[in-house]
Amino acid sequence: MIIIDGQSEIEYPGRTRVAIGKFDGIHMGHKRLISEITGKNDGLLAVVFTFSFASEIYLNNVERILSDEERHKIFEQLGVDILVEYDLNDVTAKTEPEDFARIVLKERLHCAEVVCGSDLSFGYKGRGNVALLKSMEEELGIKTRVIDKVKYLGEDISSTRIRKALYEGNFADAEYMLKG
Repeated sequence: MIIIDGQSEIEYPGRTRVAIGKFDGIHMGHKRLISEITGKNDGLLAVVFTFSFASEIYLNNVERILSDEERHKIFEQLGVDILVEYDLNDVTAKTEPEDFARIVLKERLHCAEVVCGSDLSFGYKGRGNVALLKSMEEELGIKTRVIDKVKYLGEDISSTRIRKALYEGNFADAEYMLKG
């Protein structure tokens, strides 16, 4: 697996299928998303686009579930070809969502398809979403595919829910949501 850290190095010459998300705890929902980009025999490289842990302040996320090393190991085991850990900072956080789609997804990653959850948000103030990506499909030549949330005991699995379970000492539920 190739790891691209920061944001200046992002560029890959091959065509890609990209999963976008925070991936701060790689739970069952994340694994389902990743399974949609890996193992295809169509020549597209499987790319996970996420944020470096240094970006936590911008994501209002300060409690890690996984270390960098654990996260890298899981991504590799899941068959990810390229991991992009984007640095969110005072400059990159102001990137308009349309510019992110055009520059990062199309020009740098040569993305053919984006796979994401229905709650995807990106770009300046989180204004980018699934509807925006779908509206830009023809312009960019990038298909957008939305994957339904995975549920456990009737509720969406999320890193926030896992952190809550861990905080409350409910280790069995946290483990199930993380491992499946």
